Amino acid sequence: MNSQDPKENLMATIAILDAKLDTILNKLNAEPDKSKFMTAKEVEALIGLHHRSILNRSNLPPKDKNFVPFHRFGTRRKYFERKVIEKIFLPTM
Repeated sequence: MNSQDPKENLMATIAILDAKLDTILNKLNAEPDKSKFMTAKEVEALIGLHHRSILNRSNLPPKDKNFVPFHRFGTRRKYFERKVIEKIFLPTM
């Protein structure tokens, strides 16, 4: 017979599953790296174009010349890659 109590086995399994679920939920609700990604309002502060214009351009078809690519990290909020925004909107030196 098994020397461990079935109740203890069950509690250990629950603890393992709980830890895994916490890890998954933390990844889903994680905020993106602020040095790499920015919100539409942060883009507005950087380039002066209204944040609604940025959001509207992100809804265009990808083949449109005014399309602005974006990422979502588990929420409805859109994040824009800083490097791409600077390349599209800021003049090159």
